[in-house]
This record gives sequence, C-alpha cells and structure tokens, in this order.
Amino acid sequence: MKKFLKDSSLLIMLFVTSIVWAGDITDPSLEKLLALSGLNKQIAELPGLVLAGMEQARRQGFSISDAEFGEMQEPIKGAFRPSEILSTIGIEIKNNISESEAIDLLAWYESDLGRMITKAEENASTPAAYQEMIREAQTLLADEKRVNIAKHVDRLMNSTDMAMQVQEKTGIAVFSAVFTVMNPGQPINIEAFKDQMSAQEHQLRKNIEQLVILSLVYSYKDIDDAYIEKYIKFLERTNTKKFNESIINSMMNALNQSIDTMAKSLAVVFKKYNEKVNK
Repeated sequence: MKKFLKDSSLLIMLFVTSIVWAGDITDPSLEKLLALSGLNKQIAELPGLVLAGMEQARRQGFSISDAEFGEMQEPIKGAFRPSEILSTIGIEIKNNISESEAIDLLAWYESDLGRMITKAEENASTPAAYQEMIREAQTLLADEKRVNIAKHVDRLMNSTDMAMQVQEKTGIAVFSAVFTVMNPGQPINIEAFKDQMSAQEHQLRKNIEQLVILSLVYSYKDIDDAYIEKYIKFLERTNTKKFNESIINSMMNALNQSIDTMAKSLAVVFKKYNEKVNK
C-alpha cells in the first residue's frame, strides 16, 4: 500500500477574484470561463485518472481479474461524471464571482498572452509531454530562476495543495474500489486508509510538490520571462485568487459525492457479480 500511495502521486498532474458591482455572473460568461480556463478539459480527465489508479493497483499485485476490472469501469465512469462535477463547480463560481469579475477574468483568458499560457499548459499535459518532462527533469530543475518562478506560481495557484487533495480523493476512490472487489459485503474502513495516508503525508507532499514545480517549469519553458511576469500579476489579482478558491472548494465537495456514489454502485455491482459467479 505504501508503494501504491507513492507511485500513484505521479498520476496527479496539472489542475484557479472583490465585487465591483452587484450582478450575478451570466451563463454565457460562466461557460466561457469553464472552457477558456481549461477546467472543462481537466475535469473530463477525472474518470480516466481513477481508472489509471486502478490499473496501477493491479500492476502492484492487487488480484483484480480482467472480468472484475471490466465490471468496475462503468460504475466508476458513472460516479465521476464530468458534467455533474462541472455543475457543482459552476454553482460555487456563481455564488462567488460577479459578472464584472468574470469579464475581468475573461479579458485575460481571451488575450493573446492568456491563450498562450493556456495552450502551453495544455501541451504540457499530454502523455508524450510528460515523458519528455521526466527525461529533461535534471536540466529543467537546474534552472534556479525558473524553479523560483514556478514555486511562486505554485503558491499563487495553490497547485500543490490542490494536487494533494485530489491525490487524497482519488486514493480513497481507488482504495474503496479495490476493497469492494476483494472484500465483497464488508464495510469499508476509510478512516484506517486515511490514517495510512496521513502517516505518509510529508513524503507525499514532497513528491507532489517536486512534480508540480517540474511541471510548471516545463510548461512555461518556451515563454519569455516578461510574459511570465505578466502572468504572475494576473494570478496575484483578488479576482483570480477568489476564482481559484471557488474551484478548489467546489471540486473537493464534488469528489466526495463521486466517491460515495462509486462505493455504493460498486457494492451493488459486485454483489450481483459474485452471486452470478458462485451459482
């Protein structure tokens, strides 16, 4: 389990303002924010992230057959529905971001520099880019100036904190799924698993933070320092910070709901599966 917790952290990559006038954010502005900020794409990858964690568990010796793994996929996809998670995030943004704040944020995301930054982040999130990043890690992390910039961006975006929380949620999801398969009909002791994660929290945070910093250095490696400074100024705005906080808080609530749904669905699926197999 310790090795699973350590290795699975490598699957976590990549996941961000004072009311000027009182006016709720409009649906078109909200939809633009979700799309241009990259949230739609990131949330769409969550079911695959959990399934990748299951594959990782299988490779590390958990005896889950191909048939059992096949039975798990639909309940997992059904529990981690991107549309429902995005709906939860959208409600939180609507409760915290006004239309004028949304216009301010969209002005950035629709600017040439905003599009450049978003494109660089998207390009850095592909499997091929990940492999290249790992190969170039030593060289990238040797650039002290860019590492310090990445650390500053990490603090402003709360990237490591968010990655830690997503790691915990996906870890719990994978643990719940594995336990349900291997111990049908038994109650899941989530608290015991959380205790194991807490005991390794320091090392997990260190691993994730290093990966986040490496990812940020890699993402912006072809962007001039002057442009990065403008990006940092954007991240330092009150509106941007409030937007980020809304995303993080609502995503954690949505993931909690997804994990609960998945655990209940898997329990039903494998009760029927075991009854059929044992006939």
